[in-house]
Amino acid sequence: MATLKAVFDHETGASPLLITTPEELAELITRVGELDGGPVPSIVELAINDDPYGHPHLYAGIGVESGFVQEYWEPARATIGDQTAAGTTLFDFADNPQEIPARQVVPLDIVRAVLTAYLEHGGRIPADFADLHLVDPS
Repeated sequence: MATLKAVFDHETGASPLLITTPEELAELITRVGELDGGPVPSIVELAINDDPYGHPHLYAGIGVESGFVQEYWEPARATIGDQTAAGTTLFDFADNPQEIPARQVVPLDIVRAVLTAYLEHGGRIPADFADLHLVDPS
């Protein structure tokens, strides 16, 4: 397991939350999901606290029932829901709207599974992890 650094608003940008257990991760997901009272769901940026540049960063959109995860690394991966979904879905990162491909939006249980794998595998989600897929660069 690793210690994760989580940023999702102006307050956590100055003082990131540190996540060390699955229970703390579950609390983060619940807390961010409850912020969904605004116009769009929030995005959390997750990194490994001790070595943020040696591991992939994750961006996780967390709504009440759905969200997404994008892994920034070589190769880039993301969740994939409805492969035929067109257009984008708005999420919010620290009061900045972000357009996310609609096909990357999945049920919240999948978001939880990916984030838990990130924590439990020390920031390296296995290449064959079923809920993350290679991102088409086009």
